[in-house]
Amino acid sequence: MVNIIKITEIMNENLFILQQEAINENTSPGRLEELADISELAHLVAQNVNCSSETLTKLTENASDNILKAIVSNPSTPTEILIELGAKFPQELVKNPIIDLWLLEDENPLYSDNELTANLAINPNTPINLLKILTQFPNSQVRIDVAKNSNTPASVLEKLATDSDANVRLRVSYHQNTPVSVLEKLGTDSDSGVRCYVALHQNVSVSLLEQLAEDSHLLVRHNVARNPKTPVTLLEKLATDSNYGVRCHVAKNPNTSIILLEQLASDADVVVRCCVAENPNTPISLLQQLATDEKKSVRHNVAANPKTPMNLLEQLANDFDVVVRRGIASNENIPIYLLEKLTTDSDHSISSTARKKLQYRR
Repeated sequence: MVNIIKITEIMNENLFILQQEAINENTSPGRLEELADISELAHLVAQNVNCSSETLTKLTENASDNILKAIVSNPSTPTEILIELGAKFPQELVKNPIIDLWLLEDENPLYSDNELTANLAINPNTPINLLKILTQFPNSQVRIDVAKNSNTPASVLEKLATDSDANVRLRVSYHQNTPVSVLEKLGTDSDSGVRCYVALHQNVSVSLLEQLAEDSHLLVRHNVARNPKTPVTLLEKLATDSNYGVRCHVAKNPNTSIILLEQLASDADVVVRCCVAENPNTPISLLQQLATDEKKSVRHNVAANPKTPMNLLEQLANDFDVVVRRGIASNENIPIYLLEKLTTDSDHSISSTARKKLQYRR
């Protein structure tokens, strides 16, 4: 037993000596190559700046993540290896002193079309200072990916908001981290797609929504009408918009008042009345009115509305049009006795849906 303990102590002592040799930057590349073959020392050798490019390349073969991270942090690692592994370990790459030298080179690998830049741009773990570097990348797709990156901060988004490519600015206008100040600038962007996303953004101010409600492009006004932040006073204005799509989005907006819904329930356009009929906030009195609408699509939406009362569902279950009865069958609150009735419907899709729902309920 004593001999075993002594042997263990000797082994530990020898290992300590070898570990010191592996981390010593004065250890020769040849000796480091020998030490790299010892599994307990491989990750230490991978960190040593005096390690040869051949040894570092060899260490990448079947290596653990700890060894690969050490390789990516090592300024002696060949560029092609850093390009291959850097996107997987961006935190380690940014610590590598070689990055500062790359920035001084005319042929900076970070500005080259390769897998590294593409993956770094979209990786949520990419450090902010690397994202800043990539905003200068000549390929607009990389800048688009930086603008899409969930980790991109407001300061970087502000820079990208002035990008010459409208697709980059569009992604900025969509990003959750884009601050109000940047949205204000993008709200006057020459590209209508950018203004569309601004109009729907969660951080948009009421004053900017008021400005965008006057936009000449109808899709921008659509999104103002869709935005749950749009106040009732502005919805009232949009409810009289000449475009039926804008009025339809007002009809579906959760902030739309009952008075406005009453107004839109009598809209000349069937699509607008359909949107009122599907709104879960539409009062029963309006659902009763819309249940007798001449258009089957409107009656269908009343039939499918989970807030539609039982007496109306019973009425619509007898509707002559199959489209309306399909709405009843799809209603999540349909009572069992109506499901039983629909199992004998002449339309196969209705009877099949009713049977499946009955089977699930029972």
